[in-house]
Amino acid sequence: MTQKIDRRVINVGRDLASAGTNSLQMLENIPSVTVDMDGNVSLRGSSGFTLLIDNKPSPMEASEALQLIPASNIKDIEIITNPSAKYNAEGTSGIINIILKKNKLEGVSTLINLNMGNYNNYGGDFLVSVNKNKIKFNIGGNFRNANRYRDITQERTIKFDENISDVNSEGLHRFFRTNYGMNAALEWSPNRKSSFSFGVNGNQRQYNAAANYDFQEYVNKNLINEYANKERTLRQFFGLTLSSGYEYLIAGDKEHRINITGMYNLHDGKEDALTESFNNLDNISQGNQSTEVGPSALFRVNIDYEKPFKNKSKLKVGARTDFGNNKDDQNSYELNLVTNEYVKLPLFSTKVDYLQNVYAGYAIYSGKLKKKLGYQFGLRSEYTDRKIFMETLNSETKIERLDFFPSAHFSYQLSKKNQVKANFSRRIQRPRSWNLEPFISWEDPYTVRQGNPNLLPEYILSYELGWIKSLKKGNFSIELYHRNTVNTIQRIQEAYDTNAILKRPINAGTSNSTGAELSYRKRFKDWWSLDLGLNSFLYQISGSINNEVFERESFSYNIRLGNTFNLKNDWKFQVVSKYTSALATTQGRSSDYLAVDLALKKDFWRNRLSSSFQFRNALNSMNRETWVETTNLTTYRLAEPRWPEVSLSIALRLNNYNHKDKIKSIKGEGF
Repeated sequence: MTQKIDRRVINVGRDLASAGTNSLQMLENIPSVTVDMDGNVSLRGSSGFTLLIDNKPSPMEASEALQLIPASNIKDIEIITNPSAKYNAEGTSGIINIILKKNKLEGVSTLINLNMGNYNNYGGDFLVSVNKNKIKFNIGGNFRNANRYRDITQERTIKFDENISDVNSEGLHRFFRTNYGMNAALEWSPNRKSSFSFGVNGNQRQYNAAANYDFQEYVNKNLINEYANKERTLRQFFGLTLSSGYEYLIAGDKEHRINITGMYNLHDGKEDALTESFNNLDNISQGNQSTEVGPSALFRVNIDYEKPFKNKSKLKVGARTDFGNNKDDQNSYELNLVTNEYVKLPLFSTKVDYLQNVYAGYAIYSGKLKKKLGYQFGLRSEYTDRKIFMETLNSETKIERLDFFPSAHFSYQLSKKNQVKANFSRRIQRPRSWNLEPFISWEDPYTVRQGNPNLLPEYILSYELGWIKSLKKGNFSIELYHRNTVNTIQRIQEAYDTNAILKRPINAGTSNSTGAELSYRKRFKDWWSLDLGLNSFLYQISGSINNEVFERESFSYNIRLGNTFNLKNDWKFQVVSKYTSALATTQGRSSDYLAVDLALKKDFWRNRLSSSFQFRNALNSMNRETWVETTNLTTYRLAEPRWPEVSLSIALRLNNYNHKDKIKSIKGEGF
């Protein structure tokens, strides 16, 4: 891990547990990051972060995009908890930036990975890099079939019209995904001052879910219905990213330069969800279907300029324009038991056109005083032009807003091995398009969801103070932080009908997170190294839900302990233990859980060939319980992953470098 004035850079090449996995699974072992059993990622306890891939924003949700990137293709992961004014102000808790591998040596290199595991999990990927004179070319591809099985127990109690309705269910829930994609990048440097870059990334994926549940329904403690429920959701997506860039070094100075970049993201998808209920005679008694089709597109242009000065300070200025458009055509259907056909429900069907353009500019001044005090001041402005048009209701919601986002970063070198850091930033989290759509759609016979076009953006003030100490064969750091969020967006649950609940997002109020994060890495022996991470914080939220004032707080902590052992004959063994404490939510709480992962690696053929065996959730302890408690609604949910989870991965590296670059590589100058 390398500490910079505004970020931490983590080299992940030595993580044995990353073999054959995707970047989502790799993030489970990164400080400040938490990944729950459903694949939801949070940064310092917040899911409102921004995901960048090679400094470019992903058009997809973070959990989806991270599943498409093989861990073997990742060079570094940057954790930016308080981004400077250079970056997009979007994101509650900061930025996770995935830096992909790029070959810098003359010649050709190839990386091939294959993996397989139980529960029909398998995949592979490759990366070929060619570096010849003034041209660098990379091409890669990946394929992955992933399955996850969980046993689900749910209990729900609703008080409605003086009746008490209880719905209990048990069954198996399965996620299964198929992803495949290709990517290519070209860099051309015609001379020492200019360079051009072009990139394309395309992927096709299916994200499906299926569940079989047995239901019991009670009214006032009397059993009124028993039946089986079958659910399936089919989602198909196509993603395409095109990017280009030009860099010019003024007077050949690497510090004095101008960059112009452009990017186009297309994300097209469709969803078909079907839920059917069967009585004891295996005859269908109820059916609901919902379909959703909607492409989204984003076009972005950046211009950045950097100029150094004689006193070793630097000025950075830039501008950016985003043009974004989402379309969503959603329809709901109900089974007619007489005709055995699904009939469209106009009340639960609609078309939405979502337009959001953002115009931004920034300026940053940085430098160093007496070689010890580093400083960086920045200011960013963003103008948001947003419009939501609902064709079915013939209504429009429009917002035009100008915001300013200052930032400040400081570092002081106490000694050669001791450094302190302090920083501050203001940020924004705009509601996602699907959170603004007001129509109602059915998730299952007992659950409906609805957006909220009146959602306000979250505004975040973030403060940090840290100390970093270099150790012999290791490092230690501790950071204190405080984050204040206004207009906190939370998804709540409430009674919708006698036996159904409604899920919708609201601005719940104001929240505060105050905590400390500790990181300790040390190689004690040539055969043993330790990695310890601890994040503890006090979370407080106060506001009102349906005119009812509430105030909640909880003290939570996450612990990660990794031990790596270098054994004889190039064998390596790694044990990673992760504990997440219980957490209070806006309407309830979630339980704690423990996870232990094991990995065993062996290198062959002068490190050209590697094999890794993994045993995830080794103690079968990743069960997760959640509770929701309101005036007229109580829910309980238990998710138990199927066990054990084992996999085998094989990695092959082939290089064809010229002799000159091999010498550079040995000296540490190469890739």
